[in-house]
Amino acid sequence: MKHIVLCLTAFLIAHSNIQAQSKQELSATLARDLEAYRTYTLALNLDSSLQFMPPKMFEVVPFDTLKESMLSSMDNEYMTVQMTKFEFDSKKPPKIKKAGKYYWAYVPYQGSMRLTIKGEEEFKKILIPILKNQFGTGNVQMEGESTLHIALKNKELIAFKDPDSVIWSLIEDKRGEKGREGEQQKALFETIMPAEVLKAVDKK
Repeated sequence: MKHIVLCLTAFLIAHSNIQAQSKQELSATLARDLEAYRTYTLALNLDSSLQFMPPKMFEVVPFDTLKESMLSSMDNEYMTVQMTKFEFDSKKPPKIKKAGKYYWAYVPYQGSMRLTIKGEEEFKKILIPILKNQFGTGNVQMEGESTLHIALKNKELIAFKDPDSVIWSLIEDKRGEKGREGEQQKALFETIMPAEVLKAVDKK
């Protein structure tokens, strides 16, 4: 009997160590992927940053189409947009949770963008109120006659990982946006997210 108890104790200790090691490995891979994603995003390296997109996204929009759409939205005849800051809180590592077979976590971040307006004055008059409504009046500041500084505050990515995948998927939940844009974001988000993770996120 004593031998059985000792074996059971040894098993539980070993199991606990395996779980702890697994969580350490998950935290390490998430930190690695977040840093890579930050670097690629700031460099506008879409070939690399889009690898962290949920895989189902490319069932909805092909990779090349999505890439061209994003490039066009950030540099066109009306404006140029550059990400100037993208920071995660290194003092508060994301808390990794489980949903079905998936691991997932909320990842808060802060950032900023520089938007250079190429369009005429009338376009500027239309664009600035739209941006202030989207990001908050205090977060949109003019720098000179044609440049806007936009602060991204209290933002949050959702990270999730299929155990069969070597990297984490990263996506922002934009379902809270107003109007038609919000409805489109809701439909897309609910299509590309694993059902188990979506359910867990909606319990927040």
